[in-house]
Amino acid sequence: MGVVETPHKGMEHQTINAYGNHFVKDGFGFDRLLQHEFAHEWFGNQVTNSNWDDMWLHEGFGTYMQPLYSQYLYGDMDYFDWLHQLRMMVRDQKPIVSGERRTEDDVYNPKTGPGQDIYNKGALLLHTLRQLIGDDAFFTSIRELVYGRPDPKPGNFQPRYATTKDYIDIVNRVTGKDYGWFFKVYLYDAALPKLIEERHGDTLAFRWQTEHNEPFPMPLDVQVGHTVQTLPMTDGHGEVHAAPGTLVIADPHSKVLREMPHVEAFQQWLGQQKQARAQADAKS
Repeated sequence: MGVVETPHKGMEHQTINAYGNHFVKDGFGFDRLLQHEFAHEWFGNQVTNSNWDDMWLHEGFGTYMQPLYSQYLYGDMDYFDWLHQLRMMVRDQKPIVSGERRTEDDVYNPKTGPGQDIYNKGALLLHTLRQLIGDDAFFTSIRELVYGRPDPKPGNFQPRYATTKDYIDIVNRVTGKDYGWFFKVYLYDAALPKLIEERHGDTLAFRWQTEHNEPFPMPLDVQVGHTVQTLPMTDGHGEVHAAPGTLVIADPHSKVLREMPHVEAFQQWLGQQKQARAQADAKS
C-alpha cells in the first residue's frame, strides 16, 4: 500500500492512495480519512460496483469501516459516537438505490440522487443489519461480497464486480432467510421507517410505518423500568405493559436506524442558521 500527498483531501486508487488531510487528529486515535481510503482497497478495488447506482457498495461499506475500527480499538463509546455523527448528516431526500442505471453525476447530485447518503445512511443501515443478523452472518456476508467466497486466501480469488442484488442474495443465502423487506425500506425508499407509539391505559403499543407502507418486521427492544424485552414485530406491531409514569425506552441500545424527531429538528435548526448567516452576509 502506498500513500501520496495531494492538494485535495483524499481519493482511493489501486495500490496507492491520494491523501491531503495533513494528518489531522480528531480524538479517535487514527486518521479517519486515511483509514477510509484504505478501506477502498476492498470496497471499490477488490469488489467494484457494476453500476453507479450501486455506489453505496463502495462508500457505505467504506464509511462503516471507521466506526467498526474504533470499536475494535477502544470499544463501544467511540463506535456509537461515530454512528451518531453519521446519523446527523443523513438527508433522506432520495433513495440510495434507484434500480436504474445511473451516472456519477446522477448519484452525487443531491437534487437527483442520494448524494452523501450513500456514505452515511449506507454505513448506518449496515450497523442495523449487523444487529439484526448477528456478527457471524454479517461478517461472512462481507467476505462473500468482497471475495466471492467465504474462505479467501492468497491465490483463490480475483477482483470482482457486484450489484446491490448480489449482496441481498448473499445475505439471504448466509442467513437462510429472506431479508428483502430490510433492503427495500433502507435502500429503495428515501424516508426512514418511523416508530409510532400509542398509549392505551397501561399498554404502550408500537408500530412501524414505512414510506410506502411496506412490511417491516424489524424486531424492537423496549426497556420497561430496568428490564429489556424484545418485541418480534412480525406484523409490524407490538406492545408492552407499562403503567403511566414508568420508564420506557424504545431501542435502548440504538440497534435500529429510524426517524428520530430530535435529529430532524436539529437539522432544520442548522438550515435556519445557515440561511440567517447567508442573509446577513448579503446585507453586509
